[in-house]
Parts: sequence; structure tokens; C-alpha cells
Amino acid sequence: MQFSNLTNQISTQLNSLYSEYEKAKSTKRPIIDLISGDFFQSEIGFSADHLQSILRESIDQIKKYKPDPLGQYLTREVIAKYYRSFEINISADQILLTPGTSCSYFYCLKLLVNPGQEILCPRPSYPLFETIAKVCEVELRYYLLDESQDWAIDLDYLEAQITTKTGAIILISPHNPTGEVTNLSQLDSLAEISNRHNLPIITDEVFSEYLLDLDTFPRLLLTDAPLIFTLNGLSKMFALPSLKLGWILVTGQSSLVKKSLKTLELILDTFLPVNDVVQRAVPRIFQEGTEYLVKNREWTRSCYSIAEGVLSQSPALNFVKPNGGFYLTINLNDFDIDEEILCIDLLKDLGILVHPGYFYDVAPAHLVLTFAVKHERLQVTLENFC
Repeated sequence: MQFSNLTNQISTQLNSLYSEYEKAKSTKRPIIDLISGDFFQSEIGFSADHLQSILRESIDQIKKYKPDPLGQYLTREVIAKYYRSFEINISADQILLTPGTSCSYFYCLKLLVNPGQEILCPRPSYPLFETIAKVCEVELRYYLLDESQDWAIDLDYLEAQITTKTGAIILISPHNPTGEVTNLSQLDSLAEISNRHNLPIITDEVFSEYLLDLDTFPRLLLTDAPLIFTLNGLSKMFALPSLKLGWILVTGQSSLVKKSLKTLELILDTFLPVNDVVQRAVPRIFQEGTEYLVKNREWTRSCYSIAEGVLSQSPALNFVKPNGGFYLTINLNDFDIDEEILCIDLLKDLGILVHPGYFYDVAPAHLVLTFAVKHERLQVTLENFC
């Protein structure tokens, strides 16, 4: 039987670490997951009873099916108000809803990049992009985040990577897994580059509500870049990944925004992918979720404080302090060590799951982990880890 080329391009085999992880799970041995953590399972965010109340009310509102390709207007207006609360003057007509940020990337790439063209991504990267790029038949080309400069973008290197095949630039801020938040000066420089080369920018802001020391979040959409697609969603913002609702905000030159929205509307009209119950729950989630969001931020900051206190005591480790998100990229101080073997040993000996840096295209030797873990477990686990 014939399958597409994609079937052979995407590996379905487990790597050595996750083969060992499956073995450990099969023995029912307790595993402390420092990758997904328990951010979404911890005692923060919406209570089950509160969420049930919201969803029951939403179900009562969907007796008549009236789909809108961009998403229900009332839902988009609530999201637009969220941005307007930061004095960002946008309308609901610039927003479209998606079933999560991964799908938002897919839509943007199908809009912006032809098969065989390239997209510029940050390195350290994220495994998600490799798969989406293969599905969209586009190539990945990387620009560097400089660890010696607190993971700031190497803008000269970025511009040098632009070719006639480049179709778009991806910015992730706060960045996963380094926690770097791109500052206003770098955002302005990135906008200048996008103007010089007439390139759109896809900016991923899913961790933007989780700042550690910064008072305000620098946003690319406040620059004069010609075309910007801002991605976010309920998953990280309100710790509600199971609801699967994201959005794309399109800003920039009016003619480019208009053309983008028309094409995206046609794509969405083809699939009508967003659950109507969830859409109708959004107004209450935003209205009643503010208190949870404040608690989520405070909890995440306290988790980082614990992690910093423990990890900073180890002479074998160092790390750039993240400005946002809830992940750490740890430098093993150039020890001659195989990252993957170390991760497998940690899993076998201590029951701790962390990722080797090469999963994210980080030069050896690094480890990646989350600090969004219940306090007592985090403290004990990291002490054992060190």
C-alpha cells in the first residue's frame, strides 16, 4: 500500500530516554516528571466545580448552530478587550480562533510559506517546529539566541540567515525553554529587519502572563513591523490546556492584514475546528479567571525561587535566570558528559525525568526542566538531582 512521503520523514520510534521512560512506567515505579511538571494538575487555576459551572452554562447556549469561521464574535471581542486593557488598539475583526497554538502555527505557515521555502526559527528551538515544518513541506533555518548574552537574539546572525527562500520569521517570547524575554530594543531591531526584507513575523506569546521580575511585557505588535501574527491561548494563560482554544491576532499594514484575514477565514471555514462550547465559555473564563491568573503567577514565581535556591548551590550547574515562563535551561559547565546518558541515569536511579539539551538544539552539555512543580516535591527532587 502506498503512503505519502511524510510517513517516512516523521520518525515514530521512541528515543533511548523515552524507551527507558516507558519501561519505568510499566513497572509502576513513581516518576517525577520535570518536563510537563504538575502546573496543570496542581491546586491552582480553575477549580473543577467552577469550570463545570461555566461549561454547563455554555452547553445551554448552543442549541442553535451558527458557526463563524473566525470564531464567535463575542468570544473574539473578549480577547480583543484583553489586549485593549494593555492600551493596544485592536478590534475583534483582527482575531481568529484556533484549536490551540500548534494549529495556529500550521495555519500561519500555510498562509505565508510555499513548499520548499524556509522559515527562520530561534535556536534553542522546540521539537514541535520540526514536525509542523515537515507537514507543511517547508524547511527550517535557525537564528541564534546567545547564552553568554542572557539568551538575547543575535540579530546580525539572524539577518545573515535570510535568503531568497525565507518566508517568515518566528519569535518566541517568553522563549521556551530558556525563559528569555525579548526586550524593546531587540524587538525594534527585529521590526527593522522585517521591514528591510519584507518578511512577516509570527510571535508566540503563550508564556506572556508568567513574568518573573519584569513589570510589563514587551510586545512585538507595538513595533512597526509590516505584518505580525501574535499567537496565544487558554492553555498556559489560565492553565486550561484541555479546552484546546487558541487565537491569532493579525496586526500591521492594513492591506496586508486584510489579505491575511481573508485567506485565513477561508481556511477556517473549511474546517470549522473550534469547539462551540469552549468558545462560549471564554467570556466567563476571562471575567472570572483574573483571581486564578494572579495566583498562578505568584505560585510560579515561588516555584522559581525554590529552584534557584537549590540549583545555585551546585558548583556543577549554572543557568541564565529566566525572565518568563516556567522552564530552565541548565548548563553543565562544559563537563565531558553524554547528556542523554545522564538523563537516563537520573531516570533509572532517582526516578526523575528531565530532557537533554539536544532535544532543543542546545549545544552540549545542557539539561532542560520545569520548575512548575508542587513546592515540597520540587525542593526534595532538586536536592536529589544536585
